[in-house]
Amino acid sequence: MMSPAALLILLIATASAALAHLLWGRRWLQLPIFWLAAFAACLIVYALDLRLPIDLPQPAGVPVLETVLGAWILLIVASRLRL
Repeated sequence: MMSPAALLILLIATASAALAHLLWGRRWLQLPIFWLAAFAACLIVYALDLRLPIDLPQPAGVPVLETVLGAWILLIVASRLRL
């Protein structure tokens, strides 16, 4: 069984990658690249315990706002790649 934190990170990465592909994607090859970028950013934010100085709820210990922001930063970088 998956832990709630892992499931939430997977859901955030998948939703972010799907929306980024909808906005910027041109080929199907970009979808897994977007997903890997979003997932890597989510893991980095969660593993390094990066937090904004705002006290927001953190379901399953996952800083949702910070995770989404990190995912979008790497998604913007990935969207600029020539693939």
